[in-house]
Amino acid sequence: MSASHFSRTSRSPMVNLRPARESDLPHLIALAQRSWSSAFKESAPDEFVREWLARDFENEWYPKYWPEMTVAEIDGTVVGLVQPTKDEINGLWVDPAAQSQGVGTALLYHGEREIASAGYDRAWLSCSGFNPNARRFYLSRGYRHVRSEAKPRAGGAIEEMCYYEFSLPRIHSSECSHSG
Repeated sequence: MSASHFSRTSRSPMVNLRPARESDLPHLIALAQRSWSSAFKESAPDEFVREWLARDFENEWYPKYWPEMTVAEIDGTVVGLVQPTKDEINGLWVDPAAQSQGVGTALLYHGEREIASAGYDRAWLSCSGFNPNARRFYLSRGYRHVRSEAKPRAGGAIEEMCYYEFSLPRIHSSECSHSG
């Protein structure tokens, strides 16, 4: 994809990207839980969903890793987050009420710019096979499915973890900006 990939912005002019703040933690945790539940409740086995929710993963993860995150806001409300880590888009969540407004695309492109500015020539991510909307989202933005891996989960469920890659164009650091 050309460098213009990095100049694309959200379809909604009201989306503001900024670094996460510690004061965002309750919003980030609630956002991740709402987004995860929305993404998986219709497509994943019930036992898989119950086990994930019982783990309370977000209350451990977000206090440790919020400094790596960028949030998307609409009218001052946090509606999404992205966590680029080295060459990985390690997390991208959008509030179900804010989906299909360009928030996820803006966050994804921001994460790619962060990865490219760190010197990597590709971005990768993993996505659950139980999340078909996310899989379609990444494929429609140029990501290529490179492999799958079966992961045994609670209740005998087998989760297909899908791995995707995207080749990043070379950019100059002056083309990368972080609003906030």
